[in-house]
Amino acid sequence: MSEHITNNSNGNDHNHSIPDIVEERVMMSPEIVEVDEEPEISRNGVSGEAVDVYIAVGKHDVDVVKWAVDHVVAPGARVYLVHVFAPVTHIQTPVGKLSRSQLSKEQVQIYINEENNKRRSLLQKYIHLCTEAKIAVETMLLESNTTTKAILDLIQVVNITRLVIGTKRTPSLRRLRKGPSKGEFIKKNAPDFCEVSIICNGKQLMADRQPQLTEVTSSNMPTTSQNGFKVAHSQVERKFFECACFSGKID
Repeated sequence: MSEHITNNSNGNDHNHSIPDIVEERVMMSPEIVEVDEEPEISRNGVSGEAVDVYIAVGKHDVDVVKWAVDHVVAPGARVYLVHVFAPVTHIQTPVGKLSRSQLSKEQVQIYINEENNKRRSLLQKYIHLCTEAKIAVETMLLESNTTTKAILDLIQVVNITRLVIGTKRTPSLRRLRKGPSKGEFIKKNAPDFCEVSIICNGKQLMADRQPQLTEVTSSNMPTTSQNGFKVAHSQVERKFFECACFSGKID
């Protein structure tokens, strides 16, 4: 199995091998309150077939993956680990941070390879949790400046019906900060066909009333943008697809 990473900054594609642990089809608000007893969640679609689960992961989301594996991933379902990363525009050097245009192609490529290795290392701990539970797992890498828009657009492109995302904002911290977290914003603006669960410290958070947010969904976003993202989707068949995520500040 290979992982195809498309770099949005220079339009070049780079192929990198995924570590051997991922084998064939692996087996690779305003107010939110914590619920002590989590509600019963349907793991199957209307047809009775297992529903694939998409999990948005960052650097510290082991608890999010564990919760999804324990509560929403049904036998036979596949997990997709979704990781959003920013395009490379500047690179740290011994003389400070420089624009990639100031460096040679070789220097830029070395940096990109290092970042790709870091991402693969990051995803391995999540892949390992799934393989231990004998769950088929694949990875999706989204290159975008805006996590919320990237995921909202991905929901529409691949028809995600089950999404799990983490937050570090506890209920007490939420009262002190204005505006929704990324997970709250995605939950509010996701289409009706997509069920979104927000996880904090290994527990699901439930909204007791809908936050008042400006609607920004794929249906009312512009159709073109200079700031798009590319999706790298690791599959046995080495297929990948591309979709657009539109510019604008949300969070």
